[in-house]
Amino acid sequence: MGTQRIAGLFLALAFIIGGIVFLRGKVSHTNTLRVCTWSNYFPEQSLREFTEKTGIKVELTYISSNEELFAKLKAGATGFDIIQPSDYISRRLIALSMLAPLDPRLLSNLHHIDKYYFNLPYDEGLKYTVPFTFGTTGIAVNTSKVQVPKEGVSWSFLLNSPDSNHTSLLDDMREVFAAVLFMKGISPNIRDISSLQEAKSDISKIKDKVLMFTSEPKPLLLKQELTVAHIFSVDAIQAEIENPDIHFFIPKEGGIIWTDNFAIPATSSRLEQAHQFINFFLDPQNNLKVVESNHLATPNIATRQLLSEKTRKDSRLYPSPETLEKLKFLEDMGEVLPRLSRMWTELKS
Repeated sequence: MGTQRIAGLFLALAFIIGGIVFLRGKVSHTNTLRVCTWSNYFPEQSLREFTEKTGIKVELTYISSNEELFAKLKAGATGFDIIQPSDYISRRLIALSMLAPLDPRLLSNLHHIDKYYFNLPYDEGLKYTVPFTFGTTGIAVNTSKVQVPKEGVSWSFLLNSPDSNHTSLLDDMREVFAAVLFMKGISPNIRDISSLQEAKSDISKIKDKVLMFTSEPKPLLLKQELTVAHIFSVDAIQAEIENPDIHFFIPKEGGIIWTDNFAIPATSSRLEQAHQFINFFLDPQNNLKVVESNHLATPNIATRQLLSEKTRKDSRLYPSPETLEKLKFLEDMGEVLPRLSRMWTELKS
């Protein structure tokens, strides 16, 4: 009888402990936000501060292109609570009802965003997205290895590189086509199939000359394995901080301007926690830590006022009005997109 009682107590105790472990696991799962983002955006310290303030843990997953993000969502990925689509893919996600509408009542810091961003065509009024950062796409050059033309840098400098064995193109369909189209004096958003076929032919000739396609050229620039790189401004500026010989150029013909946004997938079950995450990083002081840590351009007016005058006037981060006139947002290609995607697949195969 005594042995049976002891055994029963052990069984009950095991059941209780098992239940506690299960509940803790469930709470941990419930209090974890899964964020799909680009590399070099969120410092660990900022994420820890968010967790300390809210009790919500954060797990990061990284993407290298908008097409990769779209493919994940289209294939049924339901594990994300926050994603960071760029402007043109945001429009597509909205059209396909793949984003949850934002609740302004839960975003008390939304008023810090520059009014300019409330009027962009991909999400007028910011009903589904909130801009986190913006930037441009251009060319990084290690000027200790490659001489920059006195007349300025053009897209032909990249696409007919003087050091093609150490040159990279972005592993990004829209950006690579845009580079060739800019060089030819054509809009990066053209839908004319013959023009796109010609651009494809040009890329085909170029791809065998360059070292690689990569959306992460920064570490290779720093290792001097690359001397010329097709690059996003944020990565180029971060590289230049570590090696002053690396310089970022927006080509003379113009280039792409983009926003990376906060958005909540329609499949997320953590809408309130997701809004908390967005609102936390809209707070000027929290936003400032991210911006200064990673040398990002911010659409947050209040944050920008906290920056040094030198940073506010840095044309790599905040292009001049004359440069802005030459910059284009990528637009959704509509029914042409499948054709363009097939061209890209053929080029990469």
